[in-house]
Amino acid sequence: MQTITVKDLFERIGKDSSLKLVDVRTPAENKSVRIEHAINIPIEEIMANLDDLKSGGEVYISCNSGTRSQMVCEDLALHGLTNLVNVEGGIQAWIKQELPVVRTKKWSMPIMQQVMAIAGTLILTGVISSVYVNPNLIWLSGGVGAGLLYAGLSGNCYMTKVLAIMPWNK
Repeated sequence: MQTITVKDLFERIGKDSSLKLVDVRTPAENKSVRIEHAINIPIEEIMANLDDLKSGGEVYISCNSGTRSQMVCEDLALHGLTNLVNVEGGIQAWIKQELPVVRTKKWSMPIMQQVMAIAGTLILTGVISSVYVNPNLIWLSGGVGAGLLYAGLSGNCYMTKVLAIMPWNK
C-alpha cells in the first residue's frame, strides 16, 4: 500500500489542485473541519463509488487519524484498486502541521464520541438504577456492554448507524 505524509500531499495539491483527495469520514466530521480540495465519500459509501475511484490517476484517501483510510486502501486493494494512496495521520496530522483547513462555525461532536457518551450514560444509569431502584436494571448495563463487545469484534456498530441518520449529524 502506498502512503504519503500530509506535508507531501500539501505540496502536491499546490502543484495540481485537481488531484483526487477522498475523505472517508462521516458527513458530520467532514462538515466541522475538512481539507479544502477533499471530496467526502463516507466509508459506508466507498463500495458504491468503485468506478469513480478506479478512473484517473492516484486517489489519496484521508480520514481523521489514518486508520479508516488505511482500512479502505487495504479493502479496495482486494477489489483490484492499485491507485490508492493512504494519507498518514489524516486530518489530525494535517491540523498538527498547521496546514490550511476549512472549518464551520457549527460545533459537532464526532459520531464515535457520541457513541461513547451515550453508552457510558446508559451503563452508568443501569448500574445506579440497579442499586437504588431495581436490581434487574443491571441488565441495561449488560446489554450496552454486549453491544459494545459485538461492535468491537465485528466492526459493525448499530448505534453509529442510527446516529449517522440523526438530523444533527447531517
